[in-house]
Amino acid sequence: MVGPGFFYRVAKPVVAMPASYDAALYPGMLSMRLSRSAILIVVVLAALLLSGCGFHLRRSAVLLPAMQRMVVQVNGDSALRRGLALALRASGVHLADTPGPGIAVLNVPVARFQTRALAATGFARVGEYTVLYHVVFEVHSAKGKILLPRETVDMQRSYTFDRTQVIGSPAEQEAIRQSLIRDMSQAILLRLQAFSSGQHQG
Repeated sequence: MVGPGFFYRVAKPVVAMPASYDAALYPGMLSMRLSRSAILIVVVLAALLLSGCGFHLRRSAVLLPAMQRMVVQVNGDSALRRGLALALRASGVHLADTPGPGIAVLNVPVARFQTRALAATGFARVGEYTVLYHVVFEVHSAKGKILLPRETVDMQRSYTFDRTQVIGSPAEQEAIRQSLIRDMSQAILLRLQAFSSGQHQG
């Protein structure tokens, strides 16, 4: 157990002890004061460092005015459409149900999953899979003018199949797909934001 003298030497520059204080009678009091003082100092220093580094809460980038109203069209993948809708709304985009005047179109003609076997066990059972997600998208105005040329994004996740357990089941594949859809939605939104930022700066 650390003696009272140790705490006194550490605390001396920070805490002014009363003349009547007897460390032998109150061995835990100075330690408690030290802990509170140390926490306060750490909090203050952290706040100063963050403000000095220009730390701010991250804000969603503003899309081009032509993209502020948008309809999302995805070929055969309603889950991706819902994910894109959530991401766009969070970025301040007003979503429409159908194309119309002044409404841009985020078109996703290709959204395709593919599963590949990477390795096999000694009994010719598949041991490792990779789920691939291939998406092609573009943005054009209500009049058909291309705002963002066609781009491709590919993502993948790998998982292991254990023949002695229920792993690699359809439920696990579905969980992986949902994770890829969420990441893909964010990746497309980030691309729209980067494109808009470049146009604003240009």
